[in-house]
Amino acid sequence: MSDIVDILDSTTNNDSININVDDDSDESGETPFQRLVRLHASPSNYNERKNAVKYILDALRLVNDLESLYEILSCTKKLADDIVTQVQIDTLEKFVSIIEYLIGNVENGDVLIKEYLFQSIIQTIGHSNNRIRKASQSALIRLFEMDQIKSDEIERDIIPSLCQLDRACDDFKNESILLMTRLTQYISSELVLKYFVPTIVQQSSSIAFQTRKTCATSIGDLATVIPSSAVDQYLVPCISNLCSDPFWGVRKSCAEVIHPVAQVCSKESRWNILSPCLIQLLQDQSRWVKTAALRVLGYFISTFAQTNEDKQINSTKINNEQINDLSVQVEQSIQINESDKFNDFNYWREPLLTNIDFNQDLIENFTSTTRKQSLLEISKTYDPDSINNILPIELLDFYTSIIEQSHSSGVETDIVHQGAHTFPAVALTLTNKNWHLIRDLHKKFAEDLQWKVRRTLAYSLHALAEILTVEQVEEDLCPIFDSFFRDVDEVKIGILSNLARFLKVLQLSTRRTYLDKLTYLTCVDNQRNWRFRFESANQLYELTSLFSSVDVGDYISPLTFGMAVDKVADVRHAAIKALSGCYSKFNSENAQIQTEVFLDDCHRVFASSQDWKLRQVYINLCESIYKLHVDTPDQYALRFLGRLLSLKEDPVVNVRLSLGTFIYQNLINNEFYIDLSDDWRSQIDECLQILLVDRDRDVRASVGGVYEARGTPLSSEILNDDSDSSIQNNTITLGDEQQNQS
Repeated sequence: MSDIVDILDSTTNNDSININVDDDSDESGETPFQRLVRLHASPSNYNERKNAVKYILDALRLVNDLESLYEILSCTKKLADDIVTQVQIDTLEKFVSIIEYLIGNVENGDVLIKEYLFQSIIQTIGHSNNRIRKASQSALIRLFEMDQIKSDEIERDIIPSLCQLDRACDDFKNESILLMTRLTQYISSELVLKYFVPTIVQQSSSIAFQTRKTCATSIGDLATVIPSSAVDQYLVPCISNLCSDPFWGVRKSCAEVIHPVAQVCSKESRWNILSPCLIQLLQDQSRWVKTAALRVLGYFISTFAQTNEDKQINSTKINNEQINDLSVQVEQSIQINESDKFNDFNYWREPLLTNIDFNQDLIENFTSTTRKQSLLEISKTYDPDSINNILPIELLDFYTSIIEQSHSSGVETDIVHQGAHTFPAVALTLTNKNWHLIRDLHKKFAEDLQWKVRRTLAYSLHALAEILTVEQVEEDLCPIFDSFFRDVDEVKIGILSNLARFLKVLQLSTRRTYLDKLTYLTCVDNQRNWRFRFESANQLYELTSLFSSVDVGDYISPLTFGMAVDKVADVRHAAIKALSGCYSKFNSENAQIQTEVFLDDCHRVFASSQDWKLRQVYINLCESIYKLHVDTPDQYALRFLGRLLSLKEDPVVNVRLSLGTFIYQNLINNEFYIDLSDDWRSQIDECLQILLVDRDRDVRASVGGVYEARGTPLSSEILNDDSDSSIQNNTITLGDEQQNQS
């Protein structure tokens, strides 16, 4: 019968066969619900039942009563259980949309799903037809994603359908293993360990290589959800066996998942089992396996990194073991010495001429002291930073030759790029005491012809500097840092993004040598790359805390002023923050000369500028400095308020709007306002009164006025007014390129 059904399915789309095809023109008066009910009940014409499927969603959206809803879902269930495979496929493929609609729009939709749809999904998960299986699995995953599956249903209904694979076809075995892996994020670790892990471990010895490969792929996801002890007991032996699989695809999958397994297993398993496995894969005859192993090598080495606490625990553990071994040896030695009194040699020896009477207490004290000294010497011999105590040396040998290995692999991949990406993690694992072992490799990465390799290294240079000692950084990293400064923009942005963190590691004398090189920050190949200037401005703010006020005034402040007049608003805003940082530095060190120069430049470049954008920058700078609270109210007023309040009648509405917002939100009704002198308070009040009657409604609203909606179109007089020509509805026009710097 099933063969006949499959033959009928194959003729569904044949134009030469037209058996009672539904004609929409004859039933134009029917609703989708009526068509669904009528067509699904056709016992002999499967084409009508197939056509009924397309009306399910429309009928659901238009349903008005519960009876009709129940009828629609009943029809859906019958169609999902239809004897014709194509009808089943079409219906099950709509289950995801039906589930989403019921959960989002129908009260108690979850109950209806369990009553009408859930069993159809469970019964078809292991169906012989590939499309039916995939549709059911998609619906099941969607139910998990929407949190519609209870724990008892998982163990009672779903797990038996997935884990009974003894008689299943190979395709379903692979799909079931992948589905188990997908569901691990929704199922408790107890159920995963109880059902999924044994099933996958059992299937890893399947005769079908594709099933073994799928099992190997799933091990990494399983390892992240079960306890470490279970990983050691079940998954580590499993991956160890699969690493020797005769099929190269299985071994390649093992190489790809060995890192996540190493992250969660015990150090003993990582050292004694997984490391030999990876070394074996690195020497594999298949270039694809070898390439996959090289890609994960750096990540795998990073799993040997230890915290200080781990080092102390391991050191104590090893010392205790050594002490215990020594104690046993001493006790055995004492026992032997005691028994020596009765051996043949001593019995037949000639007695000593002189009988010396030793003090027994002195002997015991001497023995105890000697034992303590020996134990202390042994404890001192253990070095947790020794390379032999950190990781298997063979792994490091492969890593230091990763460039040569990648060239000999014969596969165009990003092995070198991956090696550069993992370099800081490897350096952290080895500690700065073993820097000499990977120093040459780092230099090769820095000189690589691929700019993406150098870019990766540039982005991580600050992290590496924080791992190494100052001497190592200045001797080995500074030359590389200097070369990246002159590299292409794609590489230069890497060191620029963390410039302050790198310079912070250096000694002040070495750090100051880079002040002259800061001009390279704004020198880019592509002047349209405004994000480069934006990052430069951000770093200038961070640098203000690393240098003296004199250095900040001589080098950093001029660069920041240059960026504050940039055409791009984001760059100007970042430069404003950097300028406030410069001002804070001057104030903290009482640098009077630098402060006076800074204020003069602010008034000349910004407050008196012919460009409205720069006058707006002055207001924003005053606001940024005000929020630092580094000045007394009268001192701040003396330095900034005079020029600031003079902008109350600025011809550009953007400037007046920024001024009103700043004053109204920050300078009144607070302690700052109260502590000001009467003269300054009266000037602020006068400014607010002028802005309250401003001709622009947004300015009036910014200082607490009533926001009046425009009832009539703008008159031609207002449209021609300079104050509104540059901004409409609070939108800043950035097209004006005029910049007047006197």
